[in-house]
Amino acid sequence: MKATTQRSEWHRTACILCSVNCGVEVQIDGGHITRVRGDRAHPGSKGYACEKAQRLDYYQSSRDRLQTPLRRRADGTFEPIDWDTAIREVAAKLAAIREAHGGETIFYYGGGGQGNHLGGAYGAATRKALGSIYTSNALAQEKTGEFWVDGQLYGRPRCHTTGDFERAEVAVFVGKNPWQSHGFPRARAILREISTDPQRALIVIDPRRTETAELADHHLQVRPGADAFCLSALLAILIEEDLLDHDFVTNRTSNGEGLFQALRTVPIAEYCARAGLAEQAVREVARRIARARSVSIYEDLGIPQAPHSTLNSYLSPERIPVPGAHRRTAARHAHRARDPSPTRTRARGVERRGYEAAPRGTRAGA
Repeated sequence: MKATTQRSEWHRTACILCSVNCGVEVQIDGGHITRVRGDRAHPGSKGYACEKAQRLDYYQSSRDRLQTPLRRRADGTFEPIDWDTAIREVAAKLAAIREAHGGETIFYYGGGGQGNHLGGAYGAATRKALGSIYTSNALAQEKTGEFWVDGQLYGRPRCHTTGDFERAEVAVFVGKNPWQSHGFPRARAILREISTDPQRALIVIDPRRTETAELADHHLQVRPGADAFCLSALLAILIEEDLLDHDFVTNRTSNGEGLFQALRTVPIAEYCARAGLAEQAVREVARRIARARSVSIYEDLGIPQAPHSTLNSYLSPERIPVPGAHRRTAARHAHRARDPSPTRTRARGVERRGYEAAPRGTRAGA
């Protein structure tokens, strides 16, 4: 009777397979997750659960999952040991390295984008105890160019932004297929909502005709490796047709004129041809972005895993001040973990308008 009750009882938890952390409810039987459904009471995901969450037990109960720490033997094989022994031996070896070579020789590497963030919190304490000053994660292989551009634009690389796709009038995905990779709450539901709303628009820049591209109002099917030509032409059209938010440029940016002058020299028709795109299609996308009341843009691994990735990040349409890109809501904002507190905001001269936590003097031409 007790086992039956446990199997039928729903337990509220959260999926940790990506950084979105959708709320889910699970049923458990004998230590296994037997059923998964979205948690309708969760304020972010609102009952949504993607295919990864549905397979939580597959990842949790893999036959290759380690049940205990393993210690390497002299012959290269491994033997299981208990946690107390493992922690004691690892701590002793790290302390010995610190004493012999200094804590700065201990490099801390963690995963990126995972939903269980406790490793980062506890890792900071561990590094402090060891005197370790260097750290990295998987994002260093994926997002270095984008973070560098963020640093030039907002003053520091950690000021990374994300889009409000649930409310944005226009959603732009560059090298991104959220139908499969998600990346924001309720991804598939939101894609459907945008694609069926005549007042909104979905724009995809991707060599592949992905599931997201199938839903798009505009799909710029760029020639592989030619993203820079497409993005340069897109920005040049915004300049040529004078589609900028001039008030924002004047009051909240610096160094823009040099960039705008360079974009005025871009041979738009030639660049569109080199990207494998019809010039009229690129112009239509530029105009739709410019006339939107709010725009959210997401570039993902299709950019950093392609040629000229840092240049492509620099040329992303979000770097150019068009009217809808800088709204208080439904546009782009800093990740909450990077959003300065009100006290620090005032101290650093940051005005909470347009981009959330966008510094005064955002560098359009950085």
